[in-house]
Formats: sequence, C-alpha cells, structure tokens
Amino acid sequence: MGENEDPLGVVIGAREIYDEVVGLREDVRSLGQEGENVTETLEDHENRIRGLESERGKFVLPVAVITAVATVVASALTVVKLAQ
Repeated sequence: MGENEDPLGVVIGAREIYDEVVGLREDVRSLGQEGENVTETLEDHENRIRGLESERGKFVLPVAVITAVATVVASALTVVKLAQ
C-alpha cells in the first residue's frame, strides 16, 4: 500500500469536506428563513385569535340582556296565569 492510502480504502479530501460545509451553510440559512416565516405566521394567528376574542365579547352583553328579559317576561306570564 502507498503512503496516502487508508487501509480501509476510504479517503476524504479537503474538497469533499469543503463541499459539505458549504452545503451545511445553505441548510442553516434556509432553516433560519423558515424560522422567520414561522414567527410571522404565529404573530398573524395571534392577531386573528385576539380579533375573534374581541368580536365575541361584543355579543355577550346583548345576549345576556335578551335572556334576562325573556326570563322576566316568562315569569310574569306564569304569575299572571296562576293568579287567574
């Protein structure tokens, strides 16, 4: 065997290592971009959820008032009917 040969037959040169490092660098960049996109999506969802929650709050009081009025009317009708 020659001086530069590995007994197992595997030799990895500087060019192969460099190519892998460059490939990893691109992978890390794309992961960073994906992370930014995920952050923007989460912020958008947060804003939408907060908007829905504020819209829901607008209808709670009117529904409660209508229910209370209906209960009072039903009770009054029951009292009137029993009084007859």
